[in-house]
Order: sequence, then structure tokens, then C-alpha cells
Amino acid sequence: MADIFTPWKIKDLTIPNRLVRSATWEGLADDDGAPTHELINALADLAEGGVGLIITGYAYISPEGLGLPKQTGVHIDAMVGPLTRISDAVHKAGGLVAMQIVHAGGQTKSKWIGRQPMGPSAMVNLAYKEEVAAMSLMQIEDTIDAFAMASARVKAAGFDAVQLHGAHGYLINQFLSPATNQRTDDYGGSSANRARFAYEVLATVRQAVGPRYPVFIKLSSEDFVEGGLPLEEGVAVAQGLSKRGIDAIEVSGGGPASGKRLSPSRVVKEASDEGYFLPNAVAIKKVVSCPVICVGGWRSRAEVEKALDHVDAVALSRPFIRQPDLANRWKAGEEKASCISCNQCFSVGMKQGLGCGQELKEQEKEQG
Repeated sequence: MADIFTPWKIKDLTIPNRLVRSATWEGLADDDGAPTHELINALADLAEGGVGLIITGYAYISPEGLGLPKQTGVHIDAMVGPLTRISDAVHKAGGLVAMQIVHAGGQTKSKWIGRQPMGPSAMVNLAYKEEVAAMSLMQIEDTIDAFAMASARVKAAGFDAVQLHGAHGYLINQFLSPATNQRTDDYGGSSANRARFAYEVLATVRQAVGPRYPVFIKLSSEDFVEGGLPLEEGVAVAQGLSKRGIDAIEVSGGGPASGKRLSPSRVVKEASDEGYFLPNAVAIKKVVSCPVICVGGWRSRAEVEKALDHVDAVALSRPFIRQPDLANRWKAGEEKASCISCNQCFSVGMKQGLGCGQELKEQEKEQG
């Protein structure tokens, strides 16, 4: 059985343990996308809590790529200074931090971005019920360049790595999925053509940050929607990314359109409910040469240790909202996270930013 607290590497980056904070929208940026003190402190708390690698909540690469209000931005050069405060704080606390970057594509609302959302094909977005415009070839090229420029800003801001968001119904995933990509040009049709956008994003990002800077991806291995990306294609895309030099793959699946039962944030009540993306991660691990990280409802140290016989690391989101010091607690001998999978953290975040719904209820009860 593998040890959680054994170091491992992504490219030249040595990570002290196998616990990764999976990217989580914090809702703690200001209206311009700059990080607030609350966001900086929340990420520093994770570093002090012993998390091996912290991945920030997704940061939008261009104004029309924003996915939610109060989202962190990496869309202009003026963001480099404010974002440096995150990397400085995490490093001062002894941690490592990667920034996840994203274009929401058609999975956003016009009232948030001030224009009609755009994606691979013209359709109504399954999750947000918004009319989506088909991207032109020039818009595709500009977006690929925006990923590259954003990654250069991430590096300039002192982050240890950059993660592409290729999951959960956002733009890279929209191109991969036959449910949202109905193009008939070189970016649509066959699985290889639908993967072209992801591969070109990786190539331009690599050119922007250089050969040794860690670039990895959060990848939906399967969509869990009718006509969506099937597992065998997800595995093939992962293999293609590995051949093209991706430095690690965090395996996830589903999205807002897949429903609660098959979403990325499922209810976990028993040990048998944990690691619901592990079979997909194992399938990907067999065909890639890079490290594989598995997200998906981890709650107990014992189940994580079992998983580490098959993958390189595990990623957690909701438990670290409830207990930022969970890694240190497990190292000290505790066995389980306190998270009960109530999934109220998102609704709390929409009101006041990152927070645990159960903890908020307990505080309100104490206050009478």
C-alpha cells in the first residue's frame, strides 16, 4: 500500500505528498478579477495545512471566457502583480501552487460576460439554457493565443505550474465532446479533429512557458450526457496529450449537464462511494507516460492509500473547504475527513465566497 506522504514529481517540480487541492471556484476575486485578501488567505491556509500541491480556482483567460461572477482573472498583463500576491503567500507558508486557466465557452451567461456566449457550435447550452454562437476560425485562433498569453502571465506571477481546464463542460471539453461540437471543419467530426483544439492549446502554451515549466490538465474522461464524450475517446485524448508532452493529467468527468448523480461533485456516504473516477483514471494510467491524478469524492485516508497503488496522486475539493488542514490531520493519524457531501459549499460561495455550508450552520446555531 502506497504512502500518502511520499514525494513525487511533475516535470522538475517535487511535490512533498500525494494530496492535491483540486481547483475550486472560490468566488473571492473583485469585480475586475483581482484576488482579494480573503482569497490569498484561503490559499495560504491550505499551504499551512499541508496540502502537497494547491491548484487555484479556474482563472479566465479572456473577458468572454469568464464562467462565474467573482472569478479570478488572468486575462490581462495588469493581473500579474495582483496574482503574485497569491504565489508569494503560498510559498511563504511552505506550499506549492498551480493556477488553473479556463475559457468557459458556451457554459456561461450573457449577463456575466456582456455578450452572447460562444462555443464550437451554435446551440442552446444544456446547463445554462443560453443561445451559444459558433466560433469562427479567427476566434478559435485568438482563443488559443489567449491560453498561451495567460499561461505566460501565470509563470510571470511566480506560480509553480499551470493547469488547463479541459473538463466539466468548459471550452476545451466542449470541443472534445460530440454533444457540443458539431463542426464540419478541421475542429469537428472525428475524435482526432475534436481533440485538435486541446492539442493546439497545449502546443502554444508550451511555447509560451518553455520546455521545463510544468503544464498539466484537468480532463473530463467521460461526459455522462447523451451523445457526449465516451470513456474510450477520453482515454485516447489523454494518450494524445501524453504523446504531445503534457506533464500530468487530473482525471475527472461529467459537468453541470450530467445531473447530480453523475456530476463531478457526487454524494459520498460510504467508503465504497469514494474514488468514483478511479476506474477511468486507471484506464488512462495504462496508456500515458505522465503522472495521473485522480479526483472524485475522497474522504478517508485508507481509500486514498488504496488508490495510490494505481495512480500517482489524488485530488480533493470539498474536504479542503471544510478542513484546510486535512493533510496535516491525516499525517497526525486521523482517518476521515469531516465533509458530509452536503454540497452547500457552492451555494455559500455564490452568496459570500468560498465556505462550508455545514460549518456555517454550526456557527449560526452557536450564535443562537
